[in-house]
Amino acid sequence: MDVTLESVRSIFVDVLEGRMTREAADRWAYSLVLASELGTLTFVPAEEKRRIWDSVMYLYGIDTMDAPGEYLHTEEDIRAAMQEKVGRQ
Repeated sequence: MDVTLESVRSIFVDVLEGRMTREAADRWAYSLVLASELGTLTFVPAEEKRRIWDSVMYLYGIDTMDAPGEYLHTEEDIRAAMQEKVGRQ
């Protein structure tokens, strides 16, 4: 399974624009964690492995709740994380 900087960026954008739920983004990231554990995950480009993985780890848990009905990460937090980790489109 390949994961690219662009695919991770698109997940951030989809969450922020309401095309993907936080729960779906978390499940997507979890599938990459499982692929990594199985040794079947490939980072493209390889030199961006750290940035890509840090972004995946942020998305894995993006649906964490701080209180009932209240997410730990605000949309502003997500936007800032996207900018820091993968840049804007």
